[in-house]
Amino acid sequence: MDYPIKESAFRMHSRIGLLCIALAFGLSSCSMAPSVTAPESRLPESFDADGVDFSEDVSAKYWWRAFGDAQLNALIDTALVVNLDLEMAASRVLEVQQAHRITRAAQLPGIQAGVDGSRQNTPTNTGPTGRFAGSIPGFPDRFDVTSYSASLTLGYELDIWGKARASSKAALSNWIGVQADYRAIRMGIIAEVIATYFEIRDQEHLFAAIEQQVDLLEERQELTAVRYERGLASSFELYAIQQSFDELRTQAPLVEASLFDAQSRLGILLGRTPGEVMGLITEGVFSLPALPQLPDMLPSELIRSRPDVMAAEARMEATRQMIGVRRAEQFPSFSLTASGGTQSNTLGDLAQTSQKFWLFGGSLTAPVFAAGARRAAVKVAWAQYEQAALAYEKAILTAFRDVSAALVLLSAEQQRYSASQSSLNAAGASLDLMNRRFARGVGDYGSLIDSELNHLRAATAMTTAQRSNTLARLTLYRAIGGKWVE
Repeated sequence: MDYPIKESAFRMHSRIGLLCIALAFGLSSCSMAPSVTAPESRLPESFDADGVDFSEDVSAKYWWRAFGDAQLNALIDTALVVNLDLEMAASRVLEVQQAHRITRAAQLPGIQAGVDGSRQNTPTNTGPTGRFAGSIPGFPDRFDVTSYSASLTLGYELDIWGKARASSKAALSNWIGVQADYRAIRMGIIAEVIATYFEIRDQEHLFAAIEQQVDLLEERQELTAVRYERGLASSFELYAIQQSFDELRTQAPLVEASLFDAQSRLGILLGRTPGEVMGLITEGVFSLPALPQLPDMLPSELIRSRPDVMAAEARMEATRQMIGVRRAEQFPSFSLTASGGTQSNTLGDLAQTSQKFWLFGGSLTAPVFAAGARRAAVKVAWAQYEQAALAYEKAILTAFRDVSAALVLLSAEQQRYSASQSSLNAAGASLDLMNRRFARGVGDYGSLIDSELNHLRAATAMTTAQRSNTLARLTLYRAIGGKWVE
């Protein structure tokens, strides 16, 4: 008759335990994180992009392919695989992701399984039995006790004040911020590869142009020297040509040094030496793609997709959640413990249901005195939140400045590019005219060389303007966070 009563008691206590756990989950919806309003960004509704011809489809995932350069595409693909900074950033993302999983696990009960076995053999004439062991007839000389147990133990701290959930949300926000950092590093690497690649192309073109100009000026100097001997040219004219010739010859080593520096920087981005980099780049020229124009007005909300702005916003949210964590630490914590299993003095009886046992308990721990440390921790969390909020506001203002400056720079570079194009067209027309005049025997050879020099200088200026225009568009792309929509 005793067994049914014990079984009913066990079921009743089990129901009480389940009810307490359910109540704990219900109470855990509480949150101590403050409800605050994000700081005002003080931004206008839109940016004035009127007159800016932004010839790049930045809404595409692989936007750099719009340049139409297969070598550039291969270099960027390589950098995205082997770049050391990007690998470190990716590892950081994985680290913070696992940290979030650790904090999220605190919201769920922990279950542990245990299997124990022990044997104890002690003399009876020591310890508590030593006083009376000798006075009892037949009392054993030694105790020999063997015990086995198998159990499952459940432990759960009630998240009444929302501490565990606030910690999880803070870790999640940190993870989002680190992901945004990864995007920023990735975008920066792509931009650096593009800028360095175009710099190498520009330096190569400049070096070739200098060599051509040196040959032409050398020939022009010889002609002027002959004319000077005949009294047909002044000493000033001869001196001016000689000076230009010497200046060009001194520029060649500097261009070579700049070219090597650019190759070295590209090598770091690709994890290669400068010599290996040059094996990846063959001779060629880059040209600007002709793609759609930007709308006249860009919405200022675009900058909220910038990685640095997203990271600042995520870290501001993380510090807000940490205020809730520090607040919750000022209140009592409640824990539940449940354990069940079997225990026996013989290993064979360990699987018998008659050897089962169970335990259910709860505990309350309340802070009493910490010399103001917990209140100070809350104030520290508030101060950290205020710093993060100011950093977020600064990030938005910085992004607005970057976009505005990039638009102004792009407009100026496009005007410079148009002027260079007009200058190159005029120099080409002049060279074509001098070629026709010289073929008819009307023009002199010196004037033809001068026209070739002017055309070569105009072509060099055009290449430099082309590169600057491309980099200005790249700057705008980075400023708006990598994409734009109408």
